[in-house]
Amino acid sequence: MKERRRSPGRRASDALEPIDIQDAFVALTDGILLENPERAIVSANPAAFRILGEKELLGRSFDTLLIVSGATTVQDADGHQVRRAWFPREERMGVLEIISTKLGERGSLHTVRDVTAQAELLRLKEDFLLQVAHELRTPIAALSATLDLLVEDALSMPRGELGSMVGTLRRSALRLEHLVENLLDAGSIEAGTFQVRAIPTSVRHTLEEALEVVQPLLDSKRQVLRSELRAEADRVLADPRRTTQIFANLIANASKYAPEATRITVSSGGRDGYVRVTVTDEGPGIPEDEQTRLFQRFFRSREVRDQAGGLGLGLSICRAIVHAQGGDIGIESAPGRGTSVHFTLPKARQLTEEAEPE
Repeated sequence: MKERRRSPGRRASDALEPIDIQDAFVALTDGILLENPERAIVSANPAAFRILGEKELLGRSFDTLLIVSGATTVQDADGHQVRRAWFPREERMGVLEIISTKLGERGSLHTVRDVTAQAELLRLKEDFLLQVAHELRTPIAALSATLDLLVEDALSMPRGELGSMVGTLRRSALRLEHLVENLLDAGSIEAGTFQVRAIPTSVRHTLEEALEVVQPLLDSKRQVLRSELRAEADRVLADPRRTTQIFANLIANASKYAPEATRITVSSGGRDGYVRVTVTDEGPGIPEDEQTRLFQRFFRSREVRDQAGGLGLGLSICRAIVHAQGGDIGIESAPGRGTSVHFTLPKARQLTEEAEPE
């Protein structure tokens, strides 16, 4: 009968040793502390010492610890008390979540975990929603104002002025389309459904298409775009719409973060079967410690965060597009020396090669 209770094909000697509860207690990444009825800590795992920054815990009262004493209660029900505490951490305040559970007459169990990353993500999402509203408000306001004028005076308006109004409507619509496209692409990248359709494409043509979207931004800051695209490095194997999106995002970033009346340069050259395109600005540059985070969603450099708008999506979308097309992307920057963003795309075969008879 005993043999029948064993798993099929397993001998008693093959059974794994049960996990010791003490080993699990020590290995946990959350801090665990036990208090006796007299409210003295009688046990604490290594994580508790690390998270609370204490060298001695045993015998002390949990609520008198420095971080715990300043915590704010966010929930207190069913024998569980949840508190939040803040502590200095690098440039921002860290956040601890403290859960205290009554164990009847035996004392209390306290769990402490560092939730700084979750709190930062929530803050970024809230900031992102505010930025989306701000970015959408400008083109929508321009559309509404222009449409109001057209409704009132379209029939009596001179042809030249009417053409100018229509141009304003088109630019606002293009800007809205660009913003919405970035938002949709961010979602598809996160969902793993992002796709490109690579065909022989002209780099110069995609740049011209992008300028229709970003030229008003350049004009508003009296900035000049200088094109140094080489004719021999023009044809690439890429998705034309997506490559236009790369240019629009990179030039918009350069314009936002560079001073007025400066120059933005777009250059290209061939290298090892690829075309390398570089967008260079005369902005403040980016600190070295931030450069590894620039391609993360929602991230914006602290040097320009309060000076310019943006959603923090442009570079992450550019990277996804470039990688999907078989290229690479990188940044060269230094404080006070501007920023250069370069990306590569595979060269397309010449038309004569494609048209060779079989």
